[in-house]
Amino acid sequence: MLVIRLRRIGKKNKPTYRVVVAEHSYPIDGKFTADLGFYNPHTKKVGLELKEVSLWLDKGAKPSNTVAKILQHEKLKHKSVVIHTRNRKPKAELKPAKESSKPAAAPTEEAQTPAANDTENSAETPSAEVEESVVEESTPEEEPVAQA
Repeated sequence: MLVIRLRRIGKKNKPTYRVVVAEHSYPIDGKFTADLGFYNPHTKKVGLELKEVSLWLDKGAKPSNTVAKILQHEKLKHKSVVIHTRNRKPKAELKPAKESSKPAAAPTEEAQTPAANDTENSAETPSAEVEESVVEESTPEEEPVAQA
């Protein structure tokens, strides 16, 4: 299976890359079939022979993720230019989990405080608990509205 990938060249700590077509089982710095251009990550300069790239893509060569991003940036449209991403949870799903942990921590602290000052503030603690329960009930109602 042919792969379009980057082959590292350049000096130490100053890499530049050649875009090459090679067999996927060959080493990255090993033998390659065709040289299609270059990529310099420091200057973000890209030089590709787009006609040859599209020719190799038509023949069945698959680009690596990095080369696919470069091709997408160069506005080369092809069915095999697909960027594979990791399956990550959206940030919207992570926020409710954090918010639900905060109200759980607050009542435990307040539960310890009234026990220590039980005789002094016996009238104030029930009203505080009622206000907290109202606040806790209102936050779950707001979360589904934000998601919808």
